[in-house]
Amino acid sequence: MHSIRANSGLLAGIGLGASTFIVCPAEASQNLSSLMVEIRQQEGIATYYNLATGMALNGQVTLVRDDQGYTLGEFSQGVANGRWQVYLPNNQKLVDGEYVGGLQSGRWQLFSPSGELSEEQFYLNGVPSGEWAEYDDLGNLYQKTVYEAGAKTQVLRYFASGKLKAKETYVDNLRHGIWETYHANGVLAERQQYANNQLSGPYLAQNSEGQVIETGTLDANGKRQGRWQTFYDDGTPERDEHYAAGRLHGERLSYYPNGQLSLQGQYSEGLRQGTLVHFSDTGVKLEEENYLDGEHDGIQRYFNRAGILVSELNYKAGLQAGVQKTYFDDGNPKKVIRYHDETLADNGQYPLHGLQERFDPAGNLVATEHYDLGLKDGTFEHYRRGKLQRQEQWRQGARHGEFIAYYDNGKLRSLDQYQDNRQTGKAERYFDDGTVKERGTRINGQWVGKYESFYETGKPRELIHYRDEKIAGRSRYPLHGKFSRWYANGDLNEEGEYKNGEKQGAWRQYRRGIVSREMNFEAGKLNGPYREFDNGRRRVTGSYQADRKEGKWTEYRYQEKDPSFGPIPEGNIYRVSHYHEDKLEGERAYYSFKQVRYRSEQYQAGELSGHFSEYYPSNGQLKREGKMLKGSQEGLWQSWFEDGVLSESAEYLAGKLNGEYAKYYPNGQLKVLAHYQRDKLNGEQLSYFQTGKPKAKELWLDGQREGEASYFHANGKQAEQGAFLRSCKEGLWRAYWPNGELRSEGSYIADREAGDWAFYDQFGKLIKTEHH
Repeated sequence: MHSIRANSGLLAGIGLGASTFIVCPAEASQNLSSLMVEIRQQEGIATYYNLATGMALNGQVTLVRDDQGYTLGEFSQGVANGRWQVYLPNNQKLVDGEYVGGLQSGRWQLFSPSGELSEEQFYLNGVPSGEWAEYDDLGNLYQKTVYEAGAKTQVLRYFASGKLKAKETYVDNLRHGIWETYHANGVLAERQQYANNQLSGPYLAQNSEGQVIETGTLDANGKRQGRWQTFYDDGTPERDEHYAAGRLHGERLSYYPNGQLSLQGQYSEGLRQGTLVHFSDTGVKLEEENYLDGEHDGIQRYFNRAGILVSELNYKAGLQAGVQKTYFDDGNPKKVIRYHDETLADNGQYPLHGLQERFDPAGNLVATEHYDLGLKDGTFEHYRRGKLQRQEQWRQGARHGEFIAYYDNGKLRSLDQYQDNRQTGKAERYFDDGTVKERGTRINGQWVGKYESFYETGKPRELIHYRDEKIAGRSRYPLHGKFSRWYANGDLNEEGEYKNGEKQGAWRQYRRGIVSREMNFEAGKLNGPYREFDNGRRRVTGSYQADRKEGKWTEYRYQEKDPSFGPIPEGNIYRVSHYHEDKLEGERAYYSFKQVRYRSEQYQAGELSGHFSEYYPSNGQLKREGKMLKGSQEGLWQSWFEDGVLSESAEYLAGKLNGEYAKYYPNGQLKVLAHYQRDKLNGEQLSYFQTGKPKAKELWLDGQREGEASYFHANGKQAEQGAFLRSCKEGLWRAYWPNGELRSEGSYIADREAGDWAFYDQFGKLIKTEHH
């Protein structure tokens, strides 16, 4: 290794590089760039040639290595012969040695970049020979290596203090003989022996006080053989083991630091055999295990630190087999688990087999179970504080028989019967006082026949009947027969009948003991008379056909009184409608408290279409009349005052004002006359006082005032005159007093006063001017 390191340093001295010349500490006959040098090898001897001349180097030559430094060497016929030195660019020496006939000879020194000696080497005819030394950065010797005829024979390593750290011996460069390492105080730390690079023979390890901590012997293959011992630092035994060919073989002992035996067992070829005992540091037995060929076999016992048995397990070839017992820390039984000990299950384990038991800390039974080769088979019972909570019957892994549950007070909670893992037979539930909660019969988990449920008071909740045969194509047993449901106070909630899963015939619903709804069904669909009630008073009457409203439907005021009207007699009609296939068809009429019709609508296929009229409830006089088309007003619509005088007249198109519009005073005098186009004022609009005299005259375009406009006093004289542009006053506007005299005069721009304005009194006298 050291020869390679030295040579690598030498080769660095002649590595190729650019021809940069560096100032050298000594004159040489010639300076050459390493790039101009060719090296030829012959029989292990390097010969150097000048590429420029083709001649072999002779004499003293400086080989420059670009910016990496230079090498100063002596040559004879191209062969290194004489002193050889390698320098850094700063003239710091890295290597100093001598060649004889191209071979390293005598002492060679290697230096660190900072100039300290790092290694001394000795060569004889190019072969390492003698004692080599290596130094750290502080100049302390840390390793010596002895070579004989190029072969390493001994290595000595040192602490920084100079004391011996390790001693190694070699034969033919292979580890051979005794190797020793030392603590910093000089005490032997480890002694081991090599033969042809393989550990063998005695082994010794010591702490810094010279106390043995491990001792043993290695065989010719470097594996532990015979007795091996380890010790704590005070010399107390830690382990005492026996090996054969590197594997534990024989007795093995381990100890706590206080000297108490921790583990005692036997091994055979690395596998545990026989009894293994584990103790606490106070000498209490914690484990007693039995092994066969490394696997648990036989009884295994485990104890707590008080020495009380907490589990006793049986194994067979590493698998739990037979009876397994566990205990609480006070020694009372906790579990008894039983496995088969002959037949293996598909998973390679012995299956549960026979009686299984569990207990609580007080010694009360918690559960008993029975298995047959891993399958539940027989009675399963579960207890709480010694009282039975649940009892189950199983047969070859399937529920079969009664499953019973109990309350803490011992009362029956539930009873279910099973056949071949399917819930079939009685099914019952109870409240904790023993009162029945529900009961009936199931087949494959589904109710069949009579089913009853009850409130906690014992009063009935539901009575349902099911068929005991399924209908083709259905997955469940259908409801069939009488159906009843009750409120918690015992009042009936609903009653009727099912036929093959569909409601059939008369059905009634109740509130507070009074009928709230009467219905009729045919094959599950509402069919026939239908009535709703509120506290005995009619609310809705009508009829269904195949689940759709059909014919006359009447809605009633079901309240007993109204704040404004007073007492309302039963049967007071609010609205009468007509339906066809669940859609409004024909007249729908509304009635007042006094049963006066005040509105009439016509429907077609559910949409408001046809004649529409409203009436005054007080006298039946027509109030409003028109035509609807698909929910929108269409054509002429008129309204009247209560005395029959026309109040309004308008034309509509698709629900929007379109055409002439007129509005009247109660005395019949025209109030407004206008024209609309698609809900927007368009054209001339005239307004009148109740006396018939004009009130306003405006022009409209697309819903905006546009053009000349005039406004009048009640005496008929003009009040204001001007023009609009897009509903904004624009241009000259004049206002007049009721006597006809000018009141103000001025101009507007975009609805804002602009320019000069003049204001006059009632006698035509100028009283004020403004400029805007």
